[in-house]
Amino acid sequence: MSNLVRFFIERPKLVNLIMILVILLGLSSLQASRYEVTPHIDMGVVTVTTTKAGAGPEEVELSISLVLEEELLKVNGVRKIFSRSMEGLSLITLNLDPDYPDKRKVLADIQKAVDRAQSRLPSDLIEKPLVEELGTDNLPVAELHITGAVSEDILRQQARHWQQVLRTVAGVSGIEKIGYRRPEIAIQLDQHKLLQLGVSIDEIKRAIALRNIRDSGGSISSLSSEKKVLTVGQFEDPLEVARLIVRSREPGNSVLLRDIATVLPDYEDWEVQVRTDGQLGIALQIKKLSTADELATLERVRELLASEKERLPGGVELHLVNDISRFTKDMLKTLVANAWMGFVSVFLILWLFLGRRLALWVSIGLPFSILATFAILLFTGFSINSLTLMSLILVLGMLVDDAIVSAESIQARRESGLSRKQAAIKGTQDVAAPVFVSVLTTILAFLPLFTLGGLEGDFVLVIPVVITLMLLASLFESKFLLPAHLAHSAFKTERRSWLVYSQQRYQQFILLLLRHRKKASAAIVLMFLTIITVSASQIRFQLYPDTAVDTINIQIELPNGTPFADTGTRVSALENAVRAVIPATDLLNIVSQIGHQDTDIYGGSEGRNQAWAVTTVYLKPSSEVQEPPAATLAKIKALAARQTDFVSIRVEPLKDTPVMGKPVELEIMSDGTEKLQVADAVKAFLVDLPGVTRVWDSQKTGKDILDLTFNYHNLAGYHLTVKQVAEAVRVAMDGLIVAEQQLAAERTYFRLSLPREGQKKLNTLKDLFIINSRGEAVALNSVASFSLRPGDTDIKHYAGRRTVTVYADIDRAATDVLSVNQHLREHIMAQNWGHQYPGMSFHQGGELEQQQQSYGNLGVAFFACILMILFVLVVLFNSFSQPLLILAVLPFSVMGVLVAFAVQDLPMSFIAMIGVLGLVGVLVNDAVVMVYSLNREKSPTDLGNIAKRAATRFRPIVITSITTVVGLFPTAYGWGGENPFVAPMVMAMVWGVLFGTLISLLLLPCLYVLNEDARLWLRRKVEQAIPAPNRPAEDY
Repeated sequence: MSNLVRFFIERPKLVNLIMILVILLGLSSLQASRYEVTPHIDMGVVTVTTTKAGAGPEEVELSISLVLEEELLKVNGVRKIFSRSMEGLSLITLNLDPDYPDKRKVLADIQKAVDRAQSRLPSDLIEKPLVEELGTDNLPVAELHITGAVSEDILRQQARHWQQVLRTVAGVSGIEKIGYRRPEIAIQLDQHKLLQLGVSIDEIKRAIALRNIRDSGGSISSLSSEKKVLTVGQFEDPLEVARLIVRSREPGNSVLLRDIATVLPDYEDWEVQVRTDGQLGIALQIKKLSTADELATLERVRELLASEKERLPGGVELHLVNDISRFTKDMLKTLVANAWMGFVSVFLILWLFLGRRLALWVSIGLPFSILATFAILLFTGFSINSLTLMSLILVLGMLVDDAIVSAESIQARRESGLSRKQAAIKGTQDVAAPVFVSVLTTILAFLPLFTLGGLEGDFVLVIPVVITLMLLASLFESKFLLPAHLAHSAFKTERRSWLVYSQQRYQQFILLLLRHRKKASAAIVLMFLTIITVSASQIRFQLYPDTAVDTINIQIELPNGTPFADTGTRVSALENAVRAVIPATDLLNIVSQIGHQDTDIYGGSEGRNQAWAVTTVYLKPSSEVQEPPAATLAKIKALAARQTDFVSIRVEPLKDTPVMGKPVELEIMSDGTEKLQVADAVKAFLVDLPGVTRVWDSQKTGKDILDLTFNYHNLAGYHLTVKQVAEAVRVAMDGLIVAEQQLAAERTYFRLSLPREGQKKLNTLKDLFIINSRGEAVALNSVASFSLRPGDTDIKHYAGRRTVTVYADIDRAATDVLSVNQHLREHIMAQNWGHQYPGMSFHQGGELEQQQQSYGNLGVAFFACILMILFVLVVLFNSFSQPLLILAVLPFSVMGVLVAFAVQDLPMSFIAMIGVLGLVGVLVNDAVVMVYSLNREKSPTDLGNIAKRAATRFRPIVITSITTVVGLFPTAYGWGGENPFVAPMVMAMVWGVLFGTLISLLLLPCLYVLNEDARLWLRRKVEQAIPAPNRPAEDY
């Protein structure tokens, strides 16, 4: 070690070159790095989406969802399977097992399972089932909304144009359209002419299929060349279908399609309508490449919009909505501001304790370590995001700890009379072992985060990486570069009088405690037990802290059957009411989507219904608003509570944490209808629980279902098939897609239907006639009877079984997820529903399941952390008892965290627990320095010398602890801007270090002497029990 230190001391130009190169490389890496809000997170979720136009939930369940589930349930590596069968849509969600070794094989097996089921799926599916893996890379980074008082044709043209243009922007991976209707050719059949001419639906379908063909006819070879043969029978203009010959008679007397139908250009029925700031429009969701920089990509998008704005058609407006870069910038600004404040605070503390010149050299380790880390992160593919900066802030004060210890040791050697070079070498060597162990234990404290796995493991992966790199860079700088600088730098060696006085008073006080060590230790332990008992009962647990509100969703439901136009009118009134209660300076946009209530940013859907809508309020970042976001949220909730003409209205802030599910999610699985009764009983119980704010379930009344009961004897007699009747009914109600044609711009579909005024009406079915294969008209009511019954919006499955889900939200200030779900579990067991209804089972999921898994993984990580640190300490001290003394400091520091969180009424979140995990490494550092110094005392029973030895560690322990605290304090309390997500972790570190430092200074010396007392007592007992070798045998 001394030779390496001497090597760098004798080569100051090399030292300066290393510093310059690292700083330049780090600064250039900051320019080249990717910036984003959160790192890439693999959600461990795969969805299988299948659409079947016009199919009801029951038909979707039987013909699609069950068929796919049968194959998907055979796939290994899938932990849970949910499905929702909705009108025209099957959505199957698979939660992968995070512990399965080969994820790629699981994904391949899922695709193979879907492929196997393909042959048993309905033949009229427009598209194959879509298999998608969900992750943060799938999330849009912005939305371009195209609005204006222009026709839908112009809006669609602009949407296609901007979709093509945006795809060319560097960093953009894809564009998805919302509120964009597919073009169709509406073939509205004239029922009377069909009956008059005896033309059947089968004839029309066959005529279109045989005419609308584009195919390859092979190739023709000649002596000079080879030519490709292309058979083109497609319509040049889809409207040419009107001249299609449906039935050919003698020349000039054929039946054309226009003779029996009106052919019109049209669009598919609305599924989702988009309104932006009160105007109907089309939204384009912009997604970026996983390797692209978020800020740079969106800046290029904004530049493109600005350059093209002058060329827009008259009346067309563009709105860039939900631009998450604004929050990325705000987050970066806040964290960087807090980091700078922490850096300045650390430097001032060092100046106060060490003097200006020495503080300057010690502080240089901060930018060196940070820039070296950023340079390595760039080459390893990590981005700069909230977790990266959070890690930086977390170790900001710790980065100078080893430099402080080394500098203080070098300064002590200078004061003893050694030359600069000799003091640098000897001083560095004196503390090499404890400094190395201190850095190692801090790294080991965070290292178990690598083993978390699952959603949280991906989320916090960057934390141990950043912290390890920074601490290693800091260790290198403090052991080799700092001594070289101090060896060639003149600095004052006199001690500050107030610090000498404080050290003397500490020596006197610790000597008093050592003389009464049993009483002192007992008093401190008793205080610990009392405080931890009181504070622990006040702590609430919450998976992730509540973050700043910048996006608010309002989910509304009107009476079933409300048409799009009426829903839009009511939504417009709600938008105006919301706009009236929010300060105009705080509002960015209000966007409504009519036709669904989906707010899950990862793609979950509750189905489609024209009586549903979700209104999203986009606010400016919390640092720019006039009114606190929480107050704005409260106003909107109060406004929603006053609405009386909605079936339901729910207000929820959008969470930007990876929490999947509600605080209460109870799956009630049963194939019978009794699950609905149990769901009602569960909802009644939850409503009466304190702290539960809202209760609902997944069971919603959908469209009425028309049940056809066939008379198969009459069907055979009239020469009809079930398929012919079903298609005729579909033509009468929703229309039937019979063909498609791909044009240069997009795909066009041909839909057979009745005129608009006759569609979707029961009387139409009563008067419906069907043409059989003989051209005879057969009344529908002569081969089938029909009845109406209420239908469901969707049908849910869990693990292949029908289920109803009961949800609940809670007031986190009054209760927590664990307690509410515990009461619910006890209630279910007391009711004994499983025995009353054989086959019924329950599953509690949502946030509870994720929280239990996260805390369980974190508990394992904490245990692994303690074991690894204990192993290192045993190696360092060659003792079992002294490492246990050091680890005894940890419970007292946790006491400080619990007290701080209880007094401030803060929940103990997953993020805060990571702070506690990191706290282990920091506190072990101080304790190692203290015990290492005490071990140098040759007479461990000489209390005066023990107190003197402890006093020599007073200055480095106090300096390292204060620098750690002041480096974190600005972020913990938002001096440079609040970040509620980061604050709990930092706050746990702050208060844990404060309490732990007091214990290291006061209790640890007492425990050390008590340990020596025990060793001496044990030695005397052993000597009394074992005879001396030279003692006569008869004396025994």
